[in-house]
Amino acid sequence: MAFEGKQFPLDPFNDAVDTQDLRREWEEWHRAFELTLELRNAEFQHEKLVLLLACGGRGLQRIFYNLRPSSDEFYPEPVKVPLMPIEIPEYDNAIKRLNKFFIGKRNERIELEVFRSMKQTADETFNQFLLRLRGQAARCDFFDREEKEIMQQVTMGARDERVRDKGLEDVMDLDELITYAINREILIKQKGKTRSFSDELSGTSVASVNQNWSKRPRYNDVNHGKYGSKMDIGNRRSAGERNQPECNRCGSFRHKADSQNCYARSARCNGCGILGHYARKCRNMSKVRGGDTRYKRNRPSGEMNAVRQDEEWKEEMSLQTDMEPNSKVACYK
Repeated sequence: MAFEGKQFPLDPFNDAVDTQDLRREWEEWHRAFELTLELRNAEFQHEKLVLLLACGGRGLQRIFYNLRPSSDEFYPEPVKVPLMPIEIPEYDNAIKRLNKFFIGKRNERIELEVFRSMKQTADETFNQFLLRLRGQAARCDFFDREEKEIMQQVTMGARDERVRDKGLEDVMDLDELITYAINREILIKQKGKTRSFSDELSGTSVASVNQNWSKRPRYNDVNHGKYGSKMDIGNRRSAGERNQPECNRCGSFRHKADSQNCYARSARCNGCGILGHYARKCRNMSKVRGGDTRYKRNRPSGEMNAVRQDEEWKEEMSLQTDMEPNSKVACYK
């Protein structure tokens, strides 16, 4: 049964790889081509050779036609008529020629050195590392020592420190160590996903909290007049009295400036020392020499009635309870 090439695609031979990987590239590509020949049911040597060069691409063709014949190639002698001539093994000879070029004479010391230096890379899974070890061990001709040598190299070259420790403890064989390493790799990957998910959630909550707090005025800004005093903010944020003018003596929105009920009329300013207003509504502080003198002047004790002082404190406390934190702060003019 014949098969068409489109049903079994095979990439051309890659001759642009590094010199150290060229041998491995040829071995893997040749193995894939042999499977393709079996699926195509190719029987004749000439047909196999044509398929080899056609599937290999221009890179393999350039290499093949520039190689000299190998010494172990076979060419049958002509036979006498009426006997049928023997078919020339063109494909087998071509494989021998290419193997000599790509593989050459195997140096066991170099192959062993390559095996000893193999370590698991950062972006390589343990299964991929194990496959590389087995492929290189097949070139070292370890025979009965292959499992022991692979075990030793896993102990020396695995990326996970716990896998290396288990190998040094000598309490597991190779199959048990492979199972342990694969399970460890899955567990670490799962923990990484869980940790990143929890970090993402915590980052979102922290960001939302910071965003909410960033909208509030800072304590220092309030105390230094960037948004006015605390009582001014409470007065300006009163929902039912925003449209009323504020008192220029105490800053309240509950009454007008000429109201007889304003307690600031009999209060002495802590900034300038004049009767009739609070320090937060003082207009004379800028004229006082030395800047802000709110804490330089002491209020005379005899000029303030204790009953009125207590009533003023109660009014300030009631204003603070009416503060609305989400309202917009009005600017003081």
